[in-house]
Amino acid sequence: MKYKIIFSYDGTAYYGYAKQSGYLTVQETIEKFLSKILNQEISIYSSGRTDKNVHALNQVADFKTNSEIKDLSLLQYSLNRLLPDDIYIKSIKLVDDNFSSRLSAKKKVYQYIINIGEYDPFKKNFEINLTNLDLKKMEKASKLFIGTHNFMNFTSKEEDGDNFIRTIYSIDFIYKDNRLIIETTGNGFMRYQVRKIVGTLIEIGKNKISEQFIIDNLNAKERNIIPFTALPKGLFLKEVIY
Repeated sequence: MKYKIIFSYDGTAYYGYAKQSGYLTVQETIEKFLSKILNQEISIYSSGRTDKNVHALNQVADFKTNSEIKDLSLLQYSLNRLLPDDIYIKSIKLVDDNFSSRLSAKKKVYQYIINIGEYDPFKKNFEINLTNLDLKKMEKASKLFIGTHNFMNFTSKEEDGDNFIRTIYSIDFIYKDNRLIIETTGNGFMRYQVRKIVGTLIEIGKNKISEQFIIDNLNAKERNIIPFTALPKGLFLKEVIY
């Protein structure tokens, strides 16, 4: 039987989502307690990885069991009782065997949070603090990323089966409580892609580079990975759309 889980996590204490030998990760932690409860070895397969110090509001994963789970509410309750308080299982449901958290995903939505007001020590793990940015320049420049493009210079990924081609449907600038939330929706994102997009926009907001930098590096024919990568702690996987 195959099950779909939706969960959130604070990535501060973890060395990213995906299992890595010798490091504490979100995947390893969930698998450990899920296997304990179900009394069988469980592997979970997510919609994608998140980096060290990156967070998720609604990450999606799937797993298989040898037999049907009779009470999913009890499983959810038991799992949340055992998991550390920086991981929370929001739902568990039975799905068709053809469902894949990664391959079935149509869109992903990421948010990056910039505090443009007074520094808040209570949110230091969930945002970056920057003032005196030219926000109008940043928003205008962000439109250059929208559409289907070759992002090979905006990712640290070494090789890609789709030749680094991705589609960004929208980049929205949302202002709330002295925060700028940059919300990016696309059909998929490669390693550091969102952080490099945001990092580039920040440099434009600081008046250190111009829009031409994006024009020169987007859809480039030669690889020259850009140096700007926003800090991971401001990044959240908001939603995976199927």
